[in-house]
Amino acid sequence: MNKQWKEFLSNNALNEKIDQTINLAYTQTDVVYPKKEDCLRLFDLINPQDVKVVIIGQDPYHNPKQANGIAFSASNEIKTPKSLINIFKELDSDLNINHYQNNDLSGWVKQGVLLINTCWTVIENNPGSHAKLGWQAIVSDILNTLNKSNPNIVYCLWGNYAKGIYENLEYKTNNVISSAHPSPFSYLKSFKDTKPFSKINAILLNNKLSPIDWSK
Repeated sequence: MNKQWKEFLSNNALNEKIDQTINLAYTQTDVVYPKKEDCLRLFDLINPQDVKVVIIGQDPYHNPKQANGIAFSASNEIKTPKSLINIFKELDSDLNINHYQNNDLSGWVKQGVLLINTCWTVIENNPGSHAKLGWQAIVSDILNTLNKSNPNIVYCLWGNYAKGIYENLEYKTNNVISSAHPSPFSYLKSFKDTKPFSKINAILLNNKLSPIDWSK
């Protein structure tokens, strides 16, 4: 985790909570994803003051070699997860961008897109298994503090879970885009053709900020 995030979290008394939760998650006998060294990878790629967009995920992929510390992102060593395939399909349809050969979304993060799961760890083959460790409270504190300092952050909420997390925040922002989740269960119903990527860029340009190059 970089210096800016450490200061940000220290000012909000979160460093100790994160350390305690990581220790709790990785001291169990179960196989846990992502790898411990990737748990905080997201916070090495972006500074808090540079966050322009927040996309909320639930918990990491729970199969081997998938999770890499960034919500919806996955390792390039494995077959693309189905939800990520659907995200790429929508990106292709929306902006004619082919991202199918690169599962790693770190290029988006480096431009200001905080792809954050509300649970940062998961037991292998057991989705939601770390939902009660306390990650959600930590993430809510982070998001509230970001929103308080920057009410123009664009929130992209995919699915009811992400919408519920956002609605429970104390501080909201001026820009919210929402749709169904990109999972196979809801893709055709109400994620396909929602054009989130062009909508995000339109808001950023309206706020006189540089758009995201989603091809990265």
